Amino acid sequence: MFGDKAILGNRETKLDERGRMIIPKFTGVEENDQLVIQKSYIGNFYMIVNLTDIKNKVKRFEDLNKEFLKERLLSSVVGIVKVDKQNRIFFKDFKNFAIDRKLFFHGSLDSLQVFKREQDYLDHIENIKKNR
Repeated sequence: MFGDKAILGNRETKLDERGRMIIPKFTGVEENDQLVIQKSYIGNFYMIVNLTDIKNKVKRFEDLNKEFLKERLLSSVVGIVKVDKQNRIFFKDFKNFAIDRKLFFHGSLDSLQVFKREQDYLDHIENIKKNR
């Protein structure tokens, strides 16, 4: 299942002609996994997370009476997709987000961050370092 083990690694990918994206095997992705697409609050990138993980976080926030955190998490969700037999997903916004149908992935423990290009990822890391 997507994210069962730590997702580590980077990779450039290309959307197919229909705008579908192959999820890398290093994520543990399986057919029929349900994935949540989130828009990041801290940069111009998306995150892909297992739906079960999101449900667990929502439950945890409810148990802790952390409504603000729950609402912030849910407001970042822009889509839910299902993985097909070829480990692909379709999310229409990726087609407009990609440059020449290319995207860059960064594994971030339990999620996959999706950037337009590798340089955007490197810039994001530099911004984090500057703001520490």
